[in-house]
Order: sequence, then structure tokens, then C-alpha cells
Amino acid sequence: MKANEYLYKKIRNLDHDILRPEFHFTAPYGWLNDPNGLIYYQDYYQLFYQYNPYGTSWDKMHWGHARSKDLLNWQDMPIAMKPDHDYDKSGVFSGSAIKKGTRLYVIYTGQVEENGHVVETQCVAYTDNGIDFIKYKNNPVMTVGDIPYNVDESNFRDPKVFEHNGKYYCVVAGAIDGKGTIVLFESDDLLNWKFKTVLLKDNPRLGTMTECPDFIGFKNNDYLIFSSILGKGKNSVVYIAKGKLDWEKFQFNLEKISRLDHGDDFYAPQSLIKHDKYILIPWLRSVDHVNYLNRTGHAWNGMMGIPRKLSDENGYLHQVPVGKIIDINAPIDQSIENGSYKLKFDFLEDKKLVLHGINGTISIERSNKHYLINIDGPVFKKKVAWKGKTSCLIFVIDNSTLELFSKQNALSMVTFISQVYRLTWEER
Repeated sequence: MKANEYLYKKIRNLDHDILRPEFHFTAPYGWLNDPNGLIYYQDYYQLFYQYNPYGTSWDKMHWGHARSKDLLNWQDMPIAMKPDHDYDKSGVFSGSAIKKGTRLYVIYTGQVEENGHVVETQCVAYTDNGIDFIKYKNNPVMTVGDIPYNVDESNFRDPKVFEHNGKYYCVVAGAIDGKGTIVLFESDDLLNWKFKTVLLKDNPRLGTMTECPDFIGFKNNDYLIFSSILGKGKNSVVYIAKGKLDWEKFQFNLEKISRLDHGDDFYAPQSLIKHDKYILIPWLRSVDHVNYLNRTGHAWNGMMGIPRKLSDENGYLHQVPVGKIIDINAPIDQSIENGSYKLKFDFLEDKKLVLHGINGTISIERSNKHYLINIDGPVFKKKVAWKGKTSCLIFVIDNSTLELFSKQNALSMVTFISQVYRLTWEER
């Protein structure tokens, strides 16, 4: 392990990359996407993730691994799983983790592609030390044959496991009759699973295929989070369905569906729970420039968003970034650096807030309860309108990324603007 730690640190230090974030997790080298298997286990927050260790573009997926004491400073760990069995030889796709006794179980999607035909099934692996995984001898444990509907076997993936009243459940994404759907499986032992019900279907916001579903249960409200592939010409986005799961009828009583984050760069979030508190981590991608880092010779591609503490407040899912948030008490020009900041005053509608980086600027204006964010960076120029619920704004800056929080609303963007060093207030 010591040799591995030395190698990981050396790799990160070799690239001298001003675009690499400081506290948003990136892989030491290679392509990264969806967070997987998030859990607090053996006194660490464990982060697994979709990983191509051999290049900076998407390819045959492994499970990368990192761990942290505080969700901001991460220790790289050895690769957790490789595509090395008949049922996952084309990719160890996304999944989740749960603790049973002292053992950690992960449930993931195994993908097989042969002659252009794709089959996705759900599989189990386990570990007693959090590092070395053994794949279950009777994999796969869930297939489309278990579901009494017309499910596309190439679109059945991303199990998220949780426990309720002594039983284990998995929400899984599937395409039934060509439409995005979320189904529920049940198990007594994490190894033997049976189809239970369909939780969400026949809604246009589920798209042609859902991905990375998650279930979050509070006292008064339940939430289903899912990423939707909306079809040709449309960016895939993340939605949150508010409602209540009837555990006697196994029916999700839907109240409304809305965006979880209003940035298209925000995708495939997954939650973990510690001491009855939920924390959510997303993948941040530059959706319109996803291959820029690969094309321009960078050693990494893809990052995780800042972890968010979740709470159910007045019927809304409230999101706050973890870690220290520095107060800005007056609208005065000042030096800043990568970190999280909160305006302790109402946003000035006659001025714009400008963040100055070494390779570009970000300006933020507010008018009629809307924010206008203007990105002027080395890769693109872009204006984004965003409806913030309050003028007391929290913003997080870290090389290449900007995240905004306004009560229950959030907006995440990859900017490629590095080393923001100054904040100014300027006339609009």
C-alpha cells in the first residue's frame, strides 16, 4: 500500500495541471465518471467510481477506489474491481454498497457486449477489509428475466441498495417498452433477490432510459433521484421525485418531479448515510466539452462534485456543501482562493460579482429572482440563467469548477477557469 501511495502522489505531482481541482476528487490518472459504492465503512468515507486507468477517455470500466476522513481530502486506493468474469467482461458498471455485520457488500452492473449485442445484469461482490473484493460465485443475482415486463436487457443497470425493516432493497434503472423506469427488488440476505414492484414509469421526465437511481427516505417525505437520458439532441439531466413510499402496498405515491441541480454538467449523483444524515456526491462532467482534457493531453478527465449535506426542510430537499464555508460580510473587493463562500447580505442587483482567475472570469448578476452567470474562459464562453430562491448565495470555487447553492436550488458547472484569486463588485 505504501508503494501505491507513493505512485499515486507522484503521478498527481507530475502533471503540474492548473486545471486539476484541489478538493473535488479526481483520479490520479485516467477517465472518471459515476460515483459508486458510497459508504462510511471502517472509519472512512469510501468512494468507488467508474474508472478507466489506461486513458483519459471512456473505455472498459473498472471500479476505482479512494477514501477520506472528511470528504474533501482523499487517499487513493488500489483498483477495487476489474472486468474479469464472463458476466462483467465488458465493464464493471455502476453500483452501490451496504454493510452487513463487519462485511461490506457491493451490488453492481456487469456488462457483456458481443457482436454488437449488450446484456446487463446485477452482480454481488464483498470484502472484509474494504480493499480486496471477492465476486459472488453465483453471479448474476438479478436479470431482466426476473421482471414481468418487456425490459431491454441492454438497459438494465445501476443498482442502489438500502435496508428497511430488516430487509434489503435495490432500486434499479431499466427500460420497459422503450421508456425509462425505476424498479424495486427485495432480498433477505443480499445474495438472493426477487422483483418486487415498479416504482416509477410512464413519465416523460424518465426519458428513454433512466440511470443511477437512488432512494432517500425522511420522516415526512421520500425522494427518488434519477438521471434521465432524454433523447437525441437533448442533454441528460438529473431529476428528483418527491413523494412517499407505501411500504404495505409497495407503491410510490408521486407528488412532483423537479431538477435536482440546474447544471447539465451535474450527473449520476449517489448518496450515503451516516448517523441518519444523508450526503450526496455527483459526477461533474463538461457535457459540451467532455473530450477537451483528453484532446489537449491532460492526465485526468472527470471529477466529483463537492459532497452535499441533504435535509428535508418544509417539503424541499435542502442542499449545503460540506466543509468550512467562509462568510463574506460586505460587498467589498477582496482576495480569495479555492473554497466555499457565503454572502451574508442580499445580492446587489445594481452590481455584478466577478471572480477573476488566471485564465478567465466568472461574473454573476441577479435580477427579478434570477441569476445570470457569464463564463469567459479558455475553452468556451457561455451565459447561464438560473432561478435562485434567495439572494444570500453560497458559491464553491475550485480549479475548473463553480457550484452555486440557494436554499433548495443548486447549479453546478465545469468552467476550466483556474486559480481564482480575486473577487470584485462591478457596475452592471
